[in-house]
Amino acid sequence: MEASTWLLFAIGCLGGTDILLFHSIGHGLRKHPPSRNELWSHACRGPVYAALFVLIPSVRLEGAWFWALLALLAVDLLISVWDFSVESRSRAPLGGLPTGEYLLHVAIAMVFGALVATTLFEGGHQLNAPTRIAWSPAPVPPLLRWALLAMSPAVLLSGLLDARAALRLSGARRSA
Repeated sequence: MEASTWLLFAIGCLGGTDILLFHSIGHGLRKHPPSRNELWSHACRGPVYAALFVLIPSVRLEGAWFWALLALLAVDLLISVWDFSVESRSRAPLGGLPTGEYLLHVAIAMVFGALVATTLFEGGHQLNAPTRIAWSPAPVPPLLRWALLAMSPAVLLSGLLDARAALRLSGARRSA
């Protein structure tokens, strides 16, 4: 899954940029009560990408496990639709979604589409194979696999912080 690994790395870098520049520095979403639903969508995305960052560059998923990988990609697509649907209300009090963030989301969506296509192209033959998981590092530089492994706990932590902030903001809303 060589191309899929590179595309996943690109998504990780673009997503990290989005979180740092726009969610944290630009809008401080974790402190903004109207962003609760957006934060929940981000919290759901954390475990999805934590799994993808470990699985795609390091293991071969065959049979039902490959179907599970495709299901994980479909879940991420649904999370994206949810995120896009709540984002405009979340950001309205902050002046709306910045143009740079919108363009970054378009780029991420395009790379995500390429990730799905290459995952199917590179691993589609595994759909009907006997169900198993095998250690099978992608033919990419080891540093790239290590970078993705480092991104896994980072995105999981970001998702947990988003969930904690959403809970806190929900409690602040009830007490106000």
